[in-house]
Amino acid sequence: MKERRLLERIASYEVEGERLHMTRYDVLIESILAHLLRILNTRQGSVPIDPQFGVPDFTNLASSFSSGSVQDIVADITRMLRRYEPRLKGPRVEQVEEGRDVLSLSFSIEGLVSVDDHDIPVRLSTRVSSDGRVYLKRS
Repeated sequence: MKERRLLERIASYEVEGERLHMTRYDVLIESILAHLLRILNTRQGSVPIDPQFGVPDFTNLASSFSSGSVQDIVADITRMLRRYEPRLKGPRVEQVEEGRDVLSLSFSIEGLVSVDDHDIPVRLSTRVSSDGRVYLKRS
C-alpha cells in the first residue's frame, strides 16, 4: 500500500483488521490531503528538525489582501507542495474568487498523481481563513 506514507501504514496496520473498500486513487488522495493539511497548518519555524517546514503566519497577510500578499501566499504554498509532497507532481496554485467570506482567501491546487504508472489529474480547493487556518477538500 505505497499510496500511504510510512506512519499512516503503521497506524492503519494496528487499527484495521480488514482491507479498506477504497480504490488506490482514493487512498492516495486522502493521504495527500491529510499530509497537506499538516503542512499548511504548521507555522514556519515551529518544527525544530526543519525550520523551513510549514508556512508563514497568514493572519498578518489576510488583513491586507493586497495583490502582493496574495502572491506571497501562492508562492509559499507552492514552495511547500514542491518540497514536502512529492506525490503531487507539478503543483499549480491559483487564487480563486469566492464571495462567501470576505475575510478568507480561496485557492485552487492542481497537479498530477501517479497510480499504476498513470498520471491522473487532481484538483483541490483550499481556503485560508481570517485566523490563518487552512482548509482543504477535493474539487
